[in-house]
Amino acid sequence: MARLRSVLAAIAAAMLITGGTATAAEAAQAREPGCAHLLGYGSGWADIHNACGYTVFATVEVDGFDPSCIQIGPGAVATIGLEPGDVPYYAYEC
Repeated sequence: MARLRSVLAAIAAAMLITGGTATAAEAAQAREPGCAHLLGYGSGWADIHNACGYTVFATVEVDGFDPSCIQIGPGAVATIGLEPGDVPYYAYEC
């Protein structure tokens, strides 16, 4: 929780300094404070990167029911299946 506050504070400080608004990448970072990060997606799939040095279980946020969690090794990228029409917003640990 402290890391999330630090990330949000850094984004707010950057916005004050630059006088701009947060970019989509900054918004995604604020939602993905843990190990799981959405790398990319396409029709029926999404790639999740585990940025930590230990194994995690993760999934992605979509409209409707989120896909089941998958196991991802340290530093690895894993592909998760999506339902037709699903567009992932961000990845998160389960």
